[in-house]
Amino acid sequence: MLCVNSSPSASATSSQRGQMVASEWPPGLSGGSSPRTDGPPPSPPSLSPPPGAFGSDDGEFGSRMPKRARAESGGGDGAGIADRAAGDGRDRISELPDAVLLSILSHLPLRDAGRTSALSTRWRGLFDQSLLDFNACQPFPPEEGRGCEWMIGAVTDILAARPRVKIRSFRFVMYGRGFDGHLHVIDGWFRDLARHRVRELDVDMFYAAPKPELPGSLLDLASLETLKVYCCRFPDTEPPPRLPVLKNLDLSNVTMSQHSLQAMLSHCTSLECVKLKNIVGVENICLRSKSLARLYGDFGDLKELVIEDAPSLEELVGIDLPNGNVKVKIIFAPKLKVLGYLGISVRPLVLLDTLFDGGILQLRTLMHSVRTLAIQVPFSKKGYTVFVAQLLKCFPCLEVLHVEPDKRSVSRSVTVEEWDTSNPIQCIQQSINTVVFEYYGGEECQWGFLTFLLEMARILKHVKLCCWKGKDWDQDQAKLIAPKKRASPHVNFLFSKFVSRLGTGTDVTAVPGDARWKTELR
Repeated sequence: MLCVNSSPSASATSSQRGQMVASEWPPGLSGGSSPRTDGPPPSPPSLSPPPGAFGSDDGEFGSRMPKRARAESGGGDGAGIADRAAGDGRDRISELPDAVLLSILSHLPLRDAGRTSALSTRWRGLFDQSLLDFNACQPFPPEEGRGCEWMIGAVTDILAARPRVKIRSFRFVMYGRGFDGHLHVIDGWFRDLARHRVRELDVDMFYAAPKPELPGSLLDLASLETLKVYCCRFPDTEPPPRLPVLKNLDLSNVTMSQHSLQAMLSHCTSLECVKLKNIVGVENICLRSKSLARLYGDFGDLKELVIEDAPSLEELVGIDLPNGNVKVKIIFAPKLKVLGYLGISVRPLVLLDTLFDGGILQLRTLMHSVRTLAIQVPFSKKGYTVFVAQLLKCFPCLEVLHVEPDKRSVSRSVTVEEWDTSNPIQCIQQSINTVVFEYYGGEECQWGFLTFLLEMARILKHVKLCCWKGKDWDQDQAKLIAPKKRASPHVNFLFSKFVSRLGTGTDVTAVPGDARWKTELR
C-alpha cells in the first residue's frame, strides 16, 4: 500500500554497541556553537578517570613523548625524515578534526566516553557536543558489569554533571528488567530533560519484562516535539498533559487507558502526526483535534473509530480495519485525501451524512476530497462486485486505488462474479490514474477485477502488481495483459516483489516511458 513517509528524526540514530551517536558531525555546528576554551572545569568523581587511566605524562595522551633515535649515518635521508615525523612529540590524536573525534566517542561505552572530558578543555567540549543527540542504549548483549544498574548510574551521573549542556534528543533503550524499581530515577531524568529543553524523546523497552510504567513527569516536557514510546505503560493523564508543541506521537505495544489517549489527542494542540500500534486498553477513539493531519494505526481491535472534528486531517489509515468489526464514522474531515483500509466488515460506515452498509445506498454527500483509497475486496464473499462498485461511488474524485484481497480468497478457490460494465462509476471512468494490486497472485477473481478496470478506466496510466512469483511468471502475466481491451491506450505495468501499503513507508512507484508494459523485480 501507499504510504506517506515521515523523515527520520535525529533521535532515531542508533549505535553499533548501544552507545551515543550524533547524526550531525559535529552536532550543533550549524548553530554556531564551538568547544569551550575557558579552561577545564572540575569533573565529578564518577566521571573522573582513575590514576593512570590514560597513561603517564609520556603516554599516548601526554604532552611529551620520547623521541626515537635518529637513524645512523648511511641509512639514507628518507629513513631519517620518516623517523623524525613519527617521533616529533606531537599529539596527533588532538590534531584530528572534531568530526573524527566525535565519531570515536560514539563507539565508546557511555561512561568511558564521559571520562574523556577530563583530558582537556577541548575534549570536554566534544563530549558535550556528543550529548546533543543523547543515545543512551544499554549494550546488547549485556557486557559484564554493564547491566541495568550500570546504565542507569552512568546516565544519572552525566545528566547531573552537565546541567546546562544542550540536549536536543534523548533515546533510552534497556533490556532485561529495564528500569523496574528505579521509577524515581527515570522521573529525575525527565525533570532534567525538561530543564535541557529536549525536543525529541524515544523510550524503547522492547526487550524488558515486565512492561515498565513511565513516570508522570513525561507529560511535563513542555519543549517536546516528538515522542516515541515502545513497550511501556503510559502514565495517567490527570491532570491533562502539558505538551504544547508536541507534533509527532508514536506509540507501539503500549498499555494505556482510554482517558489517557483521548487526553493526548485533545490537549496536545500542536499534534500533526499520530501512529498507534498494538495499544492495550483502548476500545474507542473519538478524534477532536484542530491540528492533526495524519492518523495511522492497526485499529483492528477497536470497536469504534469516530472522526468528529478534524479540520486539518488529510490522512487516515487503519491497516487492520477490515480484519475486525469496527464502526467507522467520518463526521467532519473536509481536507481528507488518503483513506484506508475499508472492507465489507467495516460497517456501518458513515461518511459525512451517508450511511454505507455494504449494499445499495442513497448518496447524500460524496467525499470529493479523497484522492487515495485503499480497500480490501472480499472476493470470497457473495456480492463483492456490488460492494466495491457502491463503495467507489462515494469517492468521485479518486486518483489512486489500492486493492487488497481478503485472506480467504488467496488461500482457496472462490466463486468468481461478473463485473457490471453497464453501470458507470465516475471515479473509474474519469479520475483514477493509478491502481495498486497488493498480494497479486493472478487468481481468477483478481484477474477479473483488473480486466474490468482496464476496460473502464479512461485515464489510467500506471498499474502496479505486487506479487511473490518469479520473473518468468511476471513476463507471462505481461503477455496475457498486453492484448486485453483497454479504455486507456497508454498504461504502464510494474511487477514488484515489494508490497506498497498505505502507512508503511513504501510509495507507489510509477513506471515512466512509452512501453506498453514493463517487468521490474526489486
